[in-house]
Amino acid sequence: MLSGWSASAVLPPLNHLLRQGGWAPARLQPYAGYGFVVDVFPFSVALAVSADGLFEVAAPDTTPAATLRLSPLLLARIAARDPMALRSVVIDGDAQFAAALGSVFRDLEWDMEADLSRVFGDIAAHRLAAGVHSAQAWQRNALDSVQRMFTEYATEESPLLVKRHHVAAFVAEVDAVRDQTARLEKRLQLFSEKS
Repeated sequence: MLSGWSASAVLPPLNHLLRQGGWAPARLQPYAGYGFVVDVFPFSVALAVSADGLFEVAAPDTTPAATLRLSPLLLARIAARDPMALRSVVIDGDAQFAAALGSVFRDLEWDMEADLSRVFGDIAAHRLAAGVHSAQAWQRNALDSVQRMFTEYATEESPLLVKRHHVAAFVAEVDAVRDQTARLEKRLQLFSEKS
């Protein structure tokens, strides 16, 4: 478990994100006082929802209403905005509270340009944000290209995988053989009844 000081180091960025998305505190306010634990092996941090819908360090006697378990790799995927990553987070406890936390974390986005504009000004912040977004797009495109190359290699060059239309053709042939076998059995049955 992280100490109170270490847990409080996590709070400012989280609460900043909650404030940036003005909708988030309103979504969490009905759960004021609810505690939750985030387990990211090998660390664990106990937080609670404050009356204003932000996060705070949970009191030592707070029983967590929910527990979120994820691996460091999964945390990195979430930080990289992988849309499928949040589905892999294991959430135990109060179902409504867990659903509210999940929806807040899923929809929460950092307005990088707004934060950078306070430091560098609007024009520089816009250019920096555009550069980061283009780097992220390049990374996604590169990963897509690698995936397509591997798929093409695995289906064309070294047939480790079967093409979709080959599977469909095989299934159609199996169905045809099954139907022909059923018809043959029916004919044999009729022939044996006549004899």
